Amino acid sequence: MRTLTAAIITVGLVASLSACATSGPSGSCEPTSKPGDASSLITAKGEPGDLPAVSFPTPLITRGLEVSTIDQGDGDTLYDGEIADFHLTVVSAETADIIPITSIEPDSILRRTVGDDTDEFGSILECANVGDRLGVTATAESIGFSGGGLAPDDTIVLIVDVVRSFMGRATGVPQLAVNGMPAIALAPSGQPGVTIPTGDAPTELKTATTILGDGDTVEKEDAVVAHVTRLLWSTRDVIDTTWLTAEHSSVPTTLFMSPDATGGSAGGVLPGLEKAMVGATVGSQLVVVIPPGEDGFEEGSTLPAGVAAEDTLVYVVDILGIQD
Repeated sequence: MRTLTAAIITVGLVASLSACATSGPSGSCEPTSKPGDASSLITAKGEPGDLPAVSFPTPLITRGLEVSTIDQGDGDTLYDGEIADFHLTVVSAETADIIPITSIEPDSILRRTVGDDTDEFGSILECANVGDRLGVTATAESIGFSGGGLAPDDTIVLIVDVVRSFMGRATGVPQLAVNGMPAIALAPSGQPGVTIPTGDAPTELKTATTILGDGDTVEKEDAVVAHVTRLLWSTRDVIDTTWLTAEHSSVPTTLFMSPDATGGSAGGVLPGLEKAMVGATVGSQLVVVIPPGEDGFEEGSTLPAGVAAEDTLVYVVDILGIQD
């Protein structure tokens, strides 16, 4: 499974915040993180995706996390559980100099779940709008940044440009279960629990739509934003997932709708997954069973850890959007 690892960067974070204080997508939105005296002094000029010209009185003194809107966008509001893509610039509060962070360039896209209480950005992004430019004060430790000469208690300034958003889970209409296919039980967040039937795995590609969305239709060569859980039929073990685990926050991936029997090294997804997803609609959840053979890994592929050539794979995919 090939993802946009060069463009969708996951930055390790260590802070834990209170749950998001937002209402549903049709109501008002009250962010947990508020503007402060320090964040209100931050200005930043330039186009999103370019290195901004950042200005504020130095040294900038703050009592903690503060979030102010520098420029107001006119896009959708970001609610609890939704997904935000954004540009990030990190600046020293002591000198106003840009701090280089490994793998983050001005045009890099980071992705986070709004309101995620395991992730400081979950609070920063609450109730922002697509198109907003935010000025943020925080400590290096609270954001999880290190290196570049940063000490854990150093104050940093973040310039956050929100560029797009996606739904955070499949939002369509639940469908009747399909006999012989894995069953899905959903947590309140939408994270799936999977029960694989006893007995032998299917010997041919099987797909079931467990939730039917009414969004755009996925086409060949699309870049699809999705939550994905992958399991082994034989052991019922989860191989990997984009949902929240003890090791990482909940961050969807981007899948290219191009058949790739190498499992991602050529830039796409397994042929069986491409067949299942092309023609599906945004907002849907799919269960896809891929046996070894023409729809799975080709002979000689480098297999994911824990996967053998004879294994049947089970995918649970929430289709959250199509990335431009």
